[in-house]
Amino acid sequence: MKVQKLTLFLFVLVLGTLGLTFATRNRTQSSKVTDTEVLKRSQEKKERFPIANYDEPELTDRKKNQARKEKKVRHNNFSMVAKNPPEWQAELLFIDEGLALTPALPVAKSGLIMLGEVKTAEAHVSENRENVYSEFTVLVTKVLQTANSSIIEGKEITIDRIGGFVKYPNGRTVLYRFSGQNMPTVGERYLFFLTSPNNQDLIIVTAYGFGATGVTPLDDSPQFEKFRGVAEDVFLQQLHDSLTKSSPY
Repeated sequence: MKVQKLTLFLFVLVLGTLGLTFATRNRTQSSKVTDTEVLKRSQEKKERFPIANYDEPELTDRKKNQARKEKKVRHNNFSMVAKNPPEWQAELLFIDEGLALTPALPVAKSGLIMLGEVKTAEAHVSENRENVYSEFTVLVTKVLQTANSSIIEGKEITIDRIGGFVKYPNGRTVLYRFSGQNMPTVGERYLFFLTSPNNQDLIIVTAYGFGATGVTPLDDSPQFEKFRGVAEDVFLQQLHDSLTKSSPY
């Protein structure tokens, strides 16, 4: 994964109240409720991140174990996981400025665009234990654009995204993630935009979830909000129009 202009922010979880202040004492009850809901949604998003064991045991299946080892090596290309994080550290947040530059419908950046249901989620540390990535098994229900003819409806594929919780031998867990990049939920349906920079692993560019309230962006960036709450059929029609315009034929 190639990431440009990264800025590292260290988020510190402090137990207790240390110098908490309020901008004003006459804040309305509605604004307090809004703040509470924002914090609640933020926490819910973090809880969707899978957990990787820092000392992950090998698989008993030799073939699967070898495939996992090779994939772990491919994820040695980024360093975010600390070997011995300090006791007060609960999270490390990285900023990828590329997210803000990603179009709301990143058709040109995506070798694979497909609808699918997330079946499983797990996370792993890289071979050098300096990176963590999350894997999702997705049942493909419709392919809208692909550079790989083997990906068809009814097939289960594995897609990745950098980030996840890391559980250390002492029982502590630390969350490593990119700002604005969230993880899909098992059991939910999504429209995924995927890329494969190494021609082996499928990486999430962004995604949109479908539910009773319409479309929900997976990631947090202003350009994605234009589709929040839009009906699924309306959203898919706009995507179809975008695909048609981008087609060279």
